Amino acid sequence: MLIFLDIDGVLIPDRRNGSSLQTDTMKFNSTCLNHFENVLRSYPNVRVVISSSWREIFPFEVIPPLFSPDIATRIIGFTPFLNPKNIHQHKYLRHQEVLEYLRQNQAENSPWVAIDDIPEHYPPDAPVVAIDDYNGFDQNSAKILSEYLT
Repeated sequence: MLIFLDIDGVLIPDRRNGSSLQTDTMKFNSTCLNHFENVLRSYPNVRVVISSSWREIFPFEVIPPLFSPDIATRIIGFTPFLNPKNIHQHKYLRHQEVLEYLRQNQAENSPWVAIDDIPEHYPPDAPVVAIDDYNGFDQNSAKILSEYLT
């Protein structure tokens, strides 16, 4: 099972108007991270692929150390960038990136779920845990993710 993980709005809540704004953008919200990692600890065969815009800014090596060591080893890569000439042809761009990752890794038949604060990046029938970007990955998100992983 693969999880395609967005970061902003998921592990870093968008609280610009609140008092809990993350001042260090290279640090995940500890509550969101704990909820996410605790779910993963119950499913040791699950691997995580980063589908976030962070892949456009940071090299892969920067991302895994932001997780606990036991989870960091399960962060296995980034979704690929699609050909810029063809991007306009895709209604659900992030979904297409997931499908391309699966194709490139001969994993087209592998079960997967995406975690994203913008579910519109995926078609309505895609397996997506939709996150409220203000709260980030919370207890309810953990419950929904567990249901997908069971």
